[in-house]
Amino acid sequence: MFEIGTEELPAAYLPSLIEQLGAEARALLEAHHLSFRTVESCGTPRRLVLVVRGLAGAQRKPGEEVRGPSRRVSYDGAGKPTKALLGFLRSQGGALSRVKVRASEKGEYVYLVKPPTATLTSTILPALLPQLVGKLRAPKTMRWDASGVRFARPIRWLLALYGSTPLRCSLGTLASVPRTQGGGPLRPKTIAVHSIEQYLRALQRAGVTLDQDARRAWIEQTVARVARQSCGQAAPEMVSHGLLDEVTHLVEQPVALAGQFDPRYLALPREVLLASMAKYQRVFAIEARGKLLPRFVAILEGKPGRPNEVRAVIERILNARLADSLTFWKEDHARLPLERMATGLSGVTFHEKLGSMADKTERVHTLSAVLEKAWQLSREELKDLRRACQLAKADLVSTLVKEFPTLQGVIGKYYARNSREPQEVAEAIEEHYLPIGDRLPQTLIGSALAVLDKYDTLASYFAQGIVPTGDQDPFGLRRAAQGIVEVAWAVHRPLPIERLLEARAAMPPFSEGHQDPVTHVGNVHQRLRQYLAERLYTFSWPAPAPSHDLIEAVLSSPWDDLVDAMHRIVSLRELDGKPTLLKAAKVVERTQNILKSATVRQTSVEPARFKVPLEHTLWDLHQTCKDRLLALVQSKSYADATTLYGEVFFEPLHQFFDQVLVNTPEESLQQNRLALMRAINTLYTDRIADLSKLTILHNHEESR
Repeated sequence: MFEIGTEELPAAYLPSLIEQLGAEARALLEAHHLSFRTVESCGTPRRLVLVVRGLAGAQRKPGEEVRGPSRRVSYDGAGKPTKALLGFLRSQGGALSRVKVRASEKGEYVYLVKPPTATLTSTILPALLPQLVGKLRAPKTMRWDASGVRFARPIRWLLALYGSTPLRCSLGTLASVPRTQGGGPLRPKTIAVHSIEQYLRALQRAGVTLDQDARRAWIEQTVARVARQSCGQAAPEMVSHGLLDEVTHLVEQPVALAGQFDPRYLALPREVLLASMAKYQRVFAIEARGKLLPRFVAILEGKPGRPNEVRAVIERILNARLADSLTFWKEDHARLPLERMATGLSGVTFHEKLGSMADKTERVHTLSAVLEKAWQLSREELKDLRRACQLAKADLVSTLVKEFPTLQGVIGKYYARNSREPQEVAEAIEEHYLPIGDRLPQTLIGSALAVLDKYDTLASYFAQGIVPTGDQDPFGLRRAAQGIVEVAWAVHRPLPIERLLEARAAMPPFSEGHQDPVTHVGNVHQRLRQYLAERLYTFSWPAPAPSHDLIEAVLSSPWDDLVDAMHRIVSLRELDGKPTLLKAAKVVERTQNILKSATVRQTSVEPARFKVPLEHTLWDLHQTCKDRLLALVQSKSYADATTLYGEVFFEPLHQFFDQVLVNTPEESLQQNRLALMRAINTLYTDRIADLSKLTILHNHEESR
């Protein structure tokens, strides 16, 4: 067992540090050939703890042979070892008696034969544990003494046990001791530790819940129990919005305390009340029958000596903060209607190179014309969408949103209602920030605004060469792209990438005539199109999820509407494992293979040049199949279109390749046959998918 005792770790750091501790310990033990049964990591704000069960008593390294210099340079003419060989042995810590000469493809070389070794685990761990601490990463680290050791917070003690034996290890100026700390930061108590089980029992007696999952469960259950005593229940948002997780990582000795606040603050919107309670005091709100009660549950660190005094302090601070929120609410209402508030957006920067939020508002308003046509919006729907575009960002200048940035859109919804805007406009203002978690827009106007706003964000940043790379995505562009796909798919409306970019290209920075390749509209379009398409590989598809090769097959065919491409993927997934998909894929593959190795100069098929009946047969099939397939594509019946394509062409094409030479020496005949192959191939691949990308083709060949 290894415990790293620290000053208060930030709640936001703790989950990652706990996960890293376990992962890095596993990697370190495996790298040093130390077998184990389980590795468990847990922690509190004051300690990170590692418990390894079933750890081997010794490090067992298998024997190995290390190649050294060639025999020619290892021995002199008299057969005695040279300096080269002796230097190699010194570097490996080996003896001359363990040297063997072996032949290889490159000649004869000397090899040092190292026997298997066993080293006691207790002698290895003191050096490994400080290495383990050094591998833990945090967003910000600090130094606290002259040793130069850095960590998320100052380390105040180390405890290391191997069974019941204390291990001596050091980190900087700190040496491990067989003691831990209990009693909380205000009443620290030193606890002697004799074994791992005694350590766990001692912390439990001290009120420390070491395991974060158990601590979370206790807090959730206790808050629910205290809420029931007030004839209510915990507001579900307090759990889903992360307060439960945050409080879990703020305390190690959780204690619940009930309190109340002035009922007049219930006049505030629910979201404002919850945000105030979570941000300022991190207390859990209580509701009954869906309405908030003027009560709360606080989770404290350790049992307070004077609970009534502590409760009074929490209540006084919370009431003061809620009074501030009510003041902000009233001040903002003095600036309504929301349209007047929106005039302040010219003073809110979207990005230094992309203008203000007023500029962004205007761009999104212009882009709405694209979805008017693509989504076939009614006159009333278009009116609401354009109004929502104008007001979507207006609440960014409100005092409440400045105080609670996470409420952007929510506050706008309330202010729109209080400005007597249509309900559809008010809902869209809130919904255009979605999706958040599993929440998606529930209205058509909200969905349209969400897509337009996110698309403008993506196109604007891409036009400046700002593209997510690896883990670097400071502007949330990956989330915006995923949101576009999720929202458009949820409403099953087209996502016309080409038309959106054409409309966006008429606005800055594209419209400013820059010749910079970064801002060139064609390059931006290509990058943006590819980036949106890549989201399909990480999209949460309904089960069973399509394979990556199927997604690639569809994206390899022409597409403009990404939602239509998604419909193709889902339709083809329904054929997974069915012979019709394999037949269609074989038709695509065989025609494609013949076209890859040739140059097709002839633009169209000329039936008058046919020489054999099978050419007429294939062309007649193409002509009769074409109208039926196009009708199925038009109705998005892609599975039926694929079945039709495979059934019509599979056998005749097989006969054709068996009996007809496509690459005949006669140029005109060859070109006509190649044009026929291209017509059959593109009839499907230009409209649905390039099925030659499917792995079932390779699996089929292997099984044969």
